[in-house]
Amino acid sequence: MMDMKMMGGGVPWLDQPVLLHSSRTDKCKLSPEQCAYRNSHWRYWYEADHVYALATIYFCCAVIGVFAISNLLVRYSPDWVKRTRVWRATTSMSRYLAYRGYGLKAIRYWSPSLGVLLLGIVGAGFFLGMTLGPQPYYWPTDANYGSSPPIATRAGWMALALLPFVLALSAKANMISVLTGIPHEKLQVFHHWTSYAMFALALVHTFPFIIYHISKGDMVKQWKTSVVYWTGTVAITSQAYLTVMSLPFIRNRFYEFFKATHIFAAVVFVVFFFLHCDFRLSSWDYFIATGSIYLVCLAASQVRTYLINGLHTATLEVIPSGLVRVTVPTAMNWTPGQHVFVRFLTSDLHLLTAHPFTISSVCKTPDETGKASELIFYIKPRGGVTGRLAAIATKNPGCSKNILIEGPYGGVSAHHMAHFDTILVIAGGSGGGFSLAMVDEALRLSALESKDTVPGHDVRRNLQVVFSTRDTEMADWYVAEIESRLSHSTTLSPDLDSGYETSVSVHVTSRVNSASSSPAIGFEKDTSKLPPTEITTTGTFSLNVHRNARPDISGLIARTVAMSGSQGKYVGRKQRIGVLVCGPASMIHDTRNAAALAQTRVLGGEVEELYLHSEPFAW
Repeated sequence: MMDMKMMGGGVPWLDQPVLLHSSRTDKCKLSPEQCAYRNSHWRYWYEADHVYALATIYFCCAVIGVFAISNLLVRYSPDWVKRTRVWRATTSMSRYLAYRGYGLKAIRYWSPSLGVLLLGIVGAGFFLGMTLGPQPYYWPTDANYGSSPPIATRAGWMALALLPFVLALSAKANMISVLTGIPHEKLQVFHHWTSYAMFALALVHTFPFIIYHISKGDMVKQWKTSVVYWTGTVAITSQAYLTVMSLPFIRNRFYEFFKATHIFAAVVFVVFFFLHCDFRLSSWDYFIATGSIYLVCLAASQVRTYLINGLHTATLEVIPSGLVRVTVPTAMNWTPGQHVFVRFLTSDLHLLTAHPFTISSVCKTPDETGKASELIFYIKPRGGVTGRLAAIATKNPGCSKNILIEGPYGGVSAHHMAHFDTILVIAGGSGGGFSLAMVDEALRLSALESKDTVPGHDVRRNLQVVFSTRDTEMADWYVAEIESRLSHSTTLSPDLDSGYETSVSVHVTSRVNSASSSPAIGFEKDTSKLPPTEITTTGTFSLNVHRNARPDISGLIARTVAMSGSQGKYVGRKQRIGVLVCGPASMIHDTRNAAALAQTRVLGGEVEELYLHSEPFAW
């Protein structure tokens, strides 16, 4: 029978009496030579948590510390330091690493940035070295050194030490973002990778025990009498589910199911992992740290959602382009390109889960507009919640739903936007909403700056907008929206020689089927034979439609840098360029690589800087 001190009412439980830490008292009964071998630094079981778990903590904290220091330097270094060649060179090289990516178009795979890959290689080297470097993997057979294989011991402690970081990286309002300035969505890749590393270490921890007890011939006895095996089995099974389901090609295919089950499986994993550790040495310290970090992050997000943001009302409508437009009057503050997580308080829209949407409007005070600001989202209906939103809005146009809003997160600060001499906005498909917010913000900042402009002093900058879509209806909507914004801006200050020189290019990548769709603005039926046509030209902006042509992103960014270099020579000051992109993975990949290549032009001194902000459709 199973030892009853490890049972509680027939349910696997803990050793009694329950303590915070188990004892480190050790009486070695082997020969002096064997005791010295057993108790050496890399093999001693009673200090394994200090040797392996703390080393993992130090490694992860050191990586975070490097980025935290970098964040402080960027935030608080004076402008004269940022204009030095050393600063520009360091910034350009770091941005090259942050932007450069690799892709396999045949299977539609786009890698993380080169910097992320290198950091992953460093992490893999650390864990492989700590796991496979020390010897032996199994105890020698000349004496009874212990029942825990050394390789299983060290892998188990490193897996446990990763737990606080896995949970911290999963939170949207997380401490690592506060320290490093890296938004949570950019940290998701590290949440995935630390989870994969933890699972791999858990497997290395598990199988040596099975091999050891099979070789001893008591595997069945251990399974029947040791609660450690039961709790460990449940923990690693739920961990395997979390790991497999989070693989991108599976998660994206079954996203709604993944969202619905992820938290439940994570709770099961943590509870049974806690029971499996059974307060050995300092193991529970890591659960205390995990719980403290995660609860603080969770409390921060919930306070913002319920107490600061509060209940909102969203109005739904399907616009002719097929997008669902969601409008939310609010007193919240946000910056362009930020996103929020929206929870619809109705059972037909997944009441228990929140969904991320990029904000497609700018935050304006009531003094500027005479009314409350509006959060606007343009949502492309697909499956799940977005499909249900479209169905509801089609059936009942203008209907209202109560929602809760968590956020905002990410985005580009107003300081950054005001900092650029040239802004290049690139968007594809439903990423057009993102680009509209960026254009609105640029025009808003231009209007604010114009109030302080000395008459006759030309401070005009450049705004370029490139939008690509396969749908003529989407192009039609975008042309109307962007033209309305630019025309309104011109009307407000027709005589003021300041602001942005603006050019807009709309690319329709598919042929227009005249039998099934009506021509959009500036479109004719036989578009395949027509050259690019300029729709609108005024003194301040031009708008062009290109038919059956994809934008040449690499060439576009190269020309922008060259133009800014010439402009810099003309005004006697090197120019700063901001590239803002939202679209499908292939578009972001091409933009990232072009921005990475452009860093060589920064190093060459043609421009002062080129900054990239990317907003993917999914994380």
